[in-house]
Amino acid sequence: MLDEGVSFQMGRVQAVTAPHFDEVDHSFFEAETERAPFTWGVFDQKNQSCGILKRSGVSLSAREISSKLEILLNSTNIPEEAGFRVVVDPIVDPDGFIKQLQNAHSIVKFSFTAEFENPFDVEGLIQRPAEKFNEAVGGTRTKVEVEGDSLDKEILEDLSRAVAATGDDAAASVRTTERAPSKRIYLKGTPLQEPVPLQEPMETEDAINPLQLMLKATRDAYNRLRNALP
Repeated sequence: MLDEGVSFQMGRVQAVTAPHFDEVDHSFFEAETERAPFTWGVFDQKNQSCGILKRSGVSLSAREISSKLEILLNSTNIPEEAGFRVVVDPIVDPDGFIKQLQNAHSIVKFSFTAEFENPFDVEGLIQRPAEKFNEAVGGTRTKVEVEGDSLDKEILEDLSRAVAATGDDAAASVRTTERAPSKRIYLKGTPLQEPVPLQEPMETEDAINPLQLMLKATRDAYNRLRNALP
């Protein structure tokens, strides 16, 4: 357990063929063996987000990792007994999408999707009502779309950050000039990433647990996403 967080390990057991040396015959041979590469993860209870340490040979794409973590969490009895299903979605960095919204002459159409109600940190004007509606009617996904001559960029930027934080989809039609045809853009891109600062080994009471540093990095990335922090 960490301060407002939980650490965990993710990995896989692989069968590999590796060279060995027979000290009796003094010869080399190949034999099947197992290797179990793993990486560390942290769950931030405050922001309900996970951070996975990117490690060569273990970490797959963000979508593959989130899918495997979702399967692992739902394989326990806890979600079923509570009447819930755990959903883990990758969070993409929305900055490129938002910059296109900001630089556009006008936004003439905007749409986003909403799934089940997420009780934490969603945009209150339309995202939360859309989630509640989707749950009330028994939907798997609800799509909300708005059109206009020049939609409010500030409201749509805030909504885009909230949609990215919940792992949902968004798209917009923008005009680069007053008379230019509209161009469709999509909220997609690289997974949200945050460097974990390395520390020199210290044998003092002031030494910080590396997993606590991971938790802080995860929290910083999420706060930057939601609040447009530098």
